Amino acid sequence: MAGTLRRYGLIGKSLQHSLSPFIHRRLMEAAGIKGEYKLYELEEGELDRQLPQLLAELDGFNCTLPYKQRIIPYLRELAPSARLYGAVNTVHQGVGHNTDGVGFRSCSVPMAGKKVCILGAGGVARVLAWEAARAGASEIVIRSRRLQQAQELAKALQAQGYDQVRGAGFGSREACEVLLNGTPLGMWPQVGALPVGEGELAGVSAVFDTIYNPTATRLVLKAKAQGIWARGGLQMLLEQAVAAQRIWNPEVDLGALQGELELLRRELAWQVLKVSPVKLVLCGFMGAGKTYIGQRLARRLGVPFVDLDERISSHAQMSIADIFARWGEAAFRRLERECLEKELSQRGPLVLAAGGGAPIQPGAAELIHALGALVIYLDVPLEIALQRCGVSGGRPLLSQGVEAAAALYHRRRPLYAAAADLRVDAAGTEAEIIGTIFRAFELEV
Repeated sequence: MAGTLRRYGLIGKSLQHSLSPFIHRRLMEAAGIKGEYKLYELEEGELDRQLPQLLAELDGFNCTLPYKQRIIPYLRELAPSARLYGAVNTVHQGVGHNTDGVGFRSCSVPMAGKKVCILGAGGVARVLAWEAARAGASEIVIRSRRLQQAQELAKALQAQGYDQVRGAGFGSREACEVLLNGTPLGMWPQVGALPVGEGELAGVSAVFDTIYNPTATRLVLKAKAQGIWARGGLQMLLEQAVAAQRIWNPEVDLGALQGELELLRRELAWQVLKVSPVKLVLCGFMGAGKTYIGQRLARRLGVPFVDLDERISSHAQMSIADIFARWGEAAFRRLERECLEKELSQRGPLVLAAGGGAPIQPGAAELIHALGALVIYLDVPLEIALQRCGVSGGRPLLSQGVEAAAALYHRRRPLYAAAADLRVDAAGTEAEIIGTIFRAFELEV
């Protein structure tokens, strides 16, 4: 597109990890829009001086925390979306818009006729609540640590004629059919957090998490593991940016770019991984392929790989079999936990292959999640595991024969499932196993 260079950007306070420049520059490139997109970090005391200048100089801009409401007095008008949600995330020619609703609707969460529970009552939760009402939810429960905030949002919906809504405390434990997370619980780097107890997913038919870093939160992975429809916030992030570009450049047909948008969504998932690196712990029975798959997964992701058993042997300066023979299993487990904690406490991304018993010891899964890691369970059939290991394969816990190994397998299998955030069928090929993991994190379509 010929013409003058158009100037866009994002205003906010802490923008060092923002993905907006990546998204908008790629969108403009795909659409042939000649423009630039920059970050404008503003301290709260600078708003009065800087914002009028940016309004005059920029062709349009996005707005994020903590200014989504504070910029409203500086604008000449609010579009219906901004009035509805009470916040602005996109500005064009002095008019404030909010594109979060468009982004959320693009995810097609099935809410019509369903009881919807919304976690949180802040800005994004307000969007979720209004969109649930517009979608025809039969009932809406807004759960927040700040009960008053939840009740105020409920009253706002009631004032517009939606009566089947109420506020509740965050600890409320009532059944719902659709669960929408509008809290930061589970966001990088605290990816081990869950906004609800696992038992609360019983009876839930759909889960949506507004968090996009990581691209699949523990909540989303746990829901999918139970066969529940579940999505993270990556598409919402992309589509709200597309909606902003439509406001700024109404003459451009972005609808003709569906192929490019799908490619961009995958590129965005990789960018999220780069900006917000995660640690993945592979668990499973002996012979599940934790080391083999872990090495190749780490190579594909471009991150370091650690074999926990190798670290333990190096630390003790003897083999795992010798540790068991000389010190016993209890001493081995203490050393295993120390090494696990040390490796996961390191900064940066990691794929770690844990020993067969490491993540299922008392408190181990809690430790892994507290240190900001996610657990992937490589679930392998017993006969394949034994075939891969041989009768004992030099493994201390297989030295008592096939029957003892089978008993150990069946005892551990439910423990792996309970500790895991993602279960993968490990009987398949390398490509199938890694493909399942990639698809779970939206790295592959």
